[in-house]
Formats: sequence, structure tokens, C-alpha cells
Amino acid sequence: MKKILIALVLSLVVLSFAQIDALSPWNKDLNPALVSWSVRGFIDLGIELKTGLVQESLKSLDKAIDLNLFGNEGNYYDLSSSEVLGRNVSFDMFAKLKLGSFVLAPEFTIQNIDKHNFETLDFRNALLARGGLHIGLKGEDFSFGGTIKSYIPVFDVVRRNNGEEYFLITAFPNEINNLPYDYSLLYDGPNKIFNEMDMLMDKLLNNGIITLDVGFVAGKDYPAIGFGVKDIPIAQGIGIYKYDTFAEVHYSTETLEFNDFVIANYSNDQMVSRFAPWKMTFFITLPILLDFVPSIEYAPETEDFVWGIAAGKRLFWGFLPFWAEIKNYNINTDYDVLNYWTFNGGIGVNVYLGEIHASLSTEALEPENLFNARNTAINVNMAIGF
Repeated sequence: MKKILIALVLSLVVLSFAQIDALSPWNKDLNPALVSWSVRGFIDLGIELKTGLVQESLKSLDKAIDLNLFGNEGNYYDLSSSEVLGRNVSFDMFAKLKLGSFVLAPEFTIQNIDKHNFETLDFRNALLARGGLHIGLKGEDFSFGGTIKSYIPVFDVVRRNNGEEYFLITAFPNEINNLPYDYSLLYDGPNKIFNEMDMLMDKLLNNGIITLDVGFVAGKDYPAIGFGVKDIPIAQGIGIYKYDTFAEVHYSTETLEFNDFVIANYSNDQMVSRFAPWKMTFFITLPILLDFVPSIEYAPETEDFVWGIAAGKRLFWGFLPFWAEIKNYNINTDYDVLNYWTFNGGIGVNVYLGEIHASLSTEALEPENLFNARNTAINVNMAIGF
């Protein structure tokens, strides 16, 4: 069964040369006005699951995909030569209601990060949540809208600089000793986060770091042009604290996650709220054989710059979309300038009432290393509606 699934994913990638259907809700992170664009014109319900791994031991994509999909049950793969092991999983849900030209779309994302450096003992263990509400207008050949978003760290435990910096950030200071630091979004499901999910929703509504994305898309399908502004700061978070801390940890090479994580002590609490830099975005669709989609994203405050080009096509009257995309990131952090490349390619099936997409993503410092299997992710998107 494993080999069949691996062969299927690889075959999808081989078939792909060219981003996911540019004018669709799946690209709402590029431009929020794309929330309005989909085949279904009244109701959309969508989910997206991304599971990504960082490892240095495996040299082929099929083994990396196997590890991504099924973990390392029984320690089938020898990961002892991997200095860094990490898993990053996110689950995104959105719903869209379109009444005439008016569009209303709530969304929710939860992200689980586990990363461990066995040489320096630096690590990160995080559970992050985001919620948002999009309000927009959709005309025959344009869309305009904005998404107001709230972000909170349920917890974010970091050890870096060989232990010189060791801290915990949380929006739940009274629950520090009860938080599920060994939480797995893949294996535990949502119930382990809190006994009552409304605690998380209450925090997002009342304590989150609030930002706004706005965007405009002009054109009817292809060609089209889009402008947007992301992460406009609105309100700082309330009751989010940072602590100096220490944790007793054990990282599993079988699940590629922390399976034993105990906060031993914490002190020196301080309020913390930090906005991501606001960004300007632009894309254009160029129907030249394939539908090419160049895009750029720029943050004036930090000079972060992301550019990419994608191409794709909807075959058989739109039933079979396929795509591939390559992007270059130049990101300034407090400690370094990150310059890296990403690739995403896959295929989908869209039959109006429902659609499903599967794709492979890779990441590398140099474009020629994008397929060395060290940083891979599997992405699955599904939506239903009418």
C-alpha cells in the first residue's frame, strides 16, 4: 500500500509543470480577494492539510514521501546521520457564503511545529492558532475584499544559540503546566488541545494579535491582475506572555516529534506582542500556452522580498487542473538573512460540487538542490459546495 501511494504522488509530480489554479480560494494567502474565486458560486467548504519534514539522511524523494506520509514506525529508516529533524503540520479550514455580489468567509488554521538540532540541542516546539473573517465583493470580472485575522501562540518553546536563549511564549499563562507540549496534530486530533475548544476561540476573539489583509483582483479568469496588502497591524495581543524557562525534552525519531516534553521551571514573565512586517503583493496571469502566474511580495519595513513564477492548466473543461511553482525567499530575521527556494507541484480533480488536489513541496538553499529530499511536504486540499 505504501509503494502504491508513493508511486501515485510521484506520478502526480511528474505530470506537473506549472501553481494551483491561480484564481481560487487556495491562494488566499497571496491575495485575500481570491477567496471569492472558485467554481462553486454559492457555498464553499474547504480543508487543507500540509505535513512537512526536515531530515538529512534520506537521499531520494520516494523515501522522503514515505516518511512524510507514514512516519518512521519501527524506525525503518536510519535517521542517525541527520543533524536536524523536524515536522511542521498545519490544518486549515474555511467556509464561503456568496449572496449575489457579497462574500462572507470565516477561516481557521492551527499549526504544530517540532524541530530538533541534535548537535547544538537547539529546538522549537510550538502550537499556533489563527482565525479570520473575510468580507468581500465579487463581480463578473473582479473581486475586492479584506480579511481580518487574529493570531495567538498556544505555546512556543524555543532553545537557540546553544542555550543562550531559552524561552516560552504563551497566550495561556495560567495553563503552563497543563498545556499539551507533546501534542501531535497528525496523530492526536483536535480534542487534545483543550477539553473545550471554545477556550481557544475565546482567546482568538479577545486576546489575539490582530492584522488585516486587503486585496483586489481585476480580470475574468485569464488574464487577470491582482494587488494586495498583507499583515496590516490593527491591535496588539492582550495577555500574551514570554518567560525564561527550561524544559526536559525527548525527541522521537519514530514519530519525528517531541514525545516527552516537560516544562521544568519558568520565570521573568513579560508581556509580548510582535507584528509580522506588512507586505505588498502583486500577481498577473498570462495565458501563453499554459497559464503563467508571476508574483512578488515585498515588506518595506524589513525589505523582505519573495518572487516566484508558476504555470498551470485546467484540462478537460476545467476538470483536471495541474500546476508547478518555484519561489525565491529573501527574509530578514533578528539573527540572519534567510535566502532559500521552494517548489510546489501537483494535480487536482474538480467536478463543480467537489474538488481535491494533491501536491509535493520542497525547499532548499539553492535551486539545484530542490529535489534532494531533505525538506519535503505533502499537501492535500479538498472542497465541496455548490
